[in-house]
Amino acid sequence: MKRLVIAGLLSVAVLFAYNPLEGVKAQKQAALKVVGNHFVDVNTAKKWIKEGVKVIDVREPQEFLAGHMPGAKLISRGVLYGAVKKGVLKPNEKYILVCRTGHRALLAAATLMKWYKFKEVYVLKGGIKAWIKDGNIVMNALKLGPVKVELIK
Repeated sequence: MKRLVIAGLLSVAVLFAYNPLEGVKAQKQAALKVVGNHFVDVNTAKKWIKEGVKVIDVREPQEFLAGHMPGAKLISRGVLYGAVKKGVLKPNEKYILVCRTGHRALLAAATLMKWYKFKEVYVLKGGIKAWIKDGNIVMNALKLGPVKVELIK
């Protein structure tokens, strides 16, 4: 019985000592090392989009349908492998990756650069939130766009 109580207390101690955010921080730091300075601000992104650079939204389908940048193509982060293998994403093309805040786009960019040798992959700083905050339009699944959206604080 004594051993069971000690084992239970140790399990509880380990549970409270584990901080899942530490794993997220480590993941982000590793991705930043791979991506380097491949970030783009909203103004540069708008210029590049006019020049024909493709925008890839790496969020989940529901998020994309709720509101996305005009012309953006949905390729969720979890299916990047399939998109590369099918030739939807090509290592010799230039892309701007976007998500809600930039974190998932950073991880997606690191994946494309490290594992698939993409060279011209850029992350939109601040994600779709920065795009909206700058006063740009978004599209949605209800075909109500392009509309201007305000962020709820």
